[in-house]
Amino acid sequence: MNSFKKDLMEAIALVSNIENKLKISSLNGNEKIIFYSILIKERNDDNCIISDVIRVSKLSRSTVFKTLKKLESLSLVSLIQSNEDKREFSIKVNI
Repeated sequence: MNSFKKDLMEAIALVSNIENKLKISSLNGNEKIIFYSILIKERNDDNCIISDVIRVSKLSRSTVFKTLKKLESLSLVSLIQSNEDKREFSIKVNI
């Protein structure tokens, strides 16, 4: 087996292991995309809002909002309503 293929297989196994530890392995593709989009935004900035997730994930506002509600119900994320704009929420990953 060539080196790249072996490295790729090891990376996939590592991601799978991390997903199992985070208890997100049962999430569907869009749910994982949104979860990872929040993590990416949190890594680069302290504050993540729904607009950021839409931009990073390239998914529709309705898909992102519905998925965030599901992730919140699973206690994977917290949605904190803005004091200035009641339509906006900050999103934090609960890990």
